[in-house]
Amino acid sequence: MIEIRSKQEGFRRAGVAHSVTPKQYRDDAFTEAQLEQLEAEPMLSVRFVEDKAAEKTEKAPVKETAKEPKTSADKAKAGK
Repeated sequence: MIEIRSKQEGFRRAGVAHSVTPKQYRDDAFTEAQLEQLEAEPMLSVRFVEDKAAEKTEKAPVKETAKEPKTSADKAKAGK
């Protein structure tokens, strides 16, 4: 994730109005040229941070559920 914070509310760079409140963007939100422009801009603070939501999602266990029989033949096999 890319986190960007502006020194001035609404400061525009790379086609985006940036905020004084840090905002996170996906890693693919900007082109290489835009990233270079953002990082070179003294009015912006650009940091690369871990995506906590994706990290939690990847580690979450997958709960398996029993599948209901779809046809009457399947129900008969299942004893229902």
